[in-house]
Amino acid sequence: DVLAVNLDTGKKSGAFFKAMEELPAFTFHLLEKDAAVERVKEQMYSRDVKFALIIKENFSSFVEKEEGDKEEKPLELLVDPSVNVQTQMVLRSALDGKLAKLRGDAFIDSIGGFLDSAGIDKEKLKAADESQVAVHYIYKRGRSVKIPSAVQQSVPAWLVFSMFFIVIPLSNTFISERGQGTLMRLKSMNVSRFALITGKMVPYLFINAIQVIMMIGIGVHVVPFFGGAALTLSNSLGGLILIAASVSFCAISLALLIACVAGTTEQATTIGGVLNIIFGALGGIMVPKFVMPGFMQDIAILSPMSWGLEGFLAIFLRTGSASDVLPERLTLFILGGVMLPLTMILLRR
Repeated sequence: DVLAVNLDTGKKSGAFFKAMEELPAFTFHLLEKDAAVERVKEQMYSRDVKFALIIKENFSSFVEKEEGDKEEKPLELLVDPSVNVQTQMVLRSALDGKLAKLRGDAFIDSIGGFLDSAGIDKEKLKAADESQVAVHYIYKRGRSVKIPSAVQQSVPAWLVFSMFFIVIPLSNTFISERGQGTLMRLKSMNVSRFALITGKMVPYLFINAIQVIMMIGIGVHVVPFFGGAALTLSNSLGGLILIAASVSFCAISLALLIACVAGTTEQATTIGGVLNIIFGALGGIMVPKFVMPGFMQDIAILSPMSWGLEGFLAIFLRTGSASDVLPERLTLFILGGVMLPLTMILLRR
């Protein structure tokens, strides 16, 4: 949403504003003509609008001049400080592009007589309104599905984060049982360490499975109810199950290892919470990896959350199959397979 004030009385400002209204990415709300800058700022705060465009009095004369004064700025953009630079650049580029086209068309109109005498069609010289760049999304095996939306990136990200956050309750439960003597009693009944570990893993595997179903259900049904785009699912149910199981297995293995390393529930909560935050920050959960600096993208590979997120994105976003998530699946299983023997050794000690 962009508030707009047109202080110009010429025809060019009306044509410019009409051209800007055709942009699909922005919705312009025209305020009264005599609105002062302070009034515009108050409207921005009250409506929670991040941008306001002021078309100055000299706009039409600026457009019709062959050479504009560099110090003369016909447009003023008011921006909320919370808006990121990338979003500002999108609007500024759109404004600059429409202004340049308007000035170019005005110049062609001014020399229309010469062009007519030379037999040149001036309409063909004017730049086209629509973009000349064709955009195509690339999917696995050339399948064509809906255009990816923000929800198709957010749901997998927070799904992975929630599955890894099971580290805290699982490790706390394990430590509490150890402190209450439950593990000692089970050992006196000749229950093997393998049975102890399996008894902890299986219930939490089901809990994570429930989380997966609930998060996907929210993306498919709840988000559209509030006006967002629906999560589009892949046809590969096997690939989804495999990557979800891999993430769950790795997260539970990490939780058991922390439970054996930590001496108290406070230590386990601190270690588990800090590791989750670090893995989430590095792995593209809190901030998408494609907007991270280059060095951050390079070290993102160190986060197991990044492997799980890439696997889910391959299924949801790129319509991949079980074979397409093989690298992420194997990496997560290998890491979990390394942590489980360490857990067994520490448990025996």
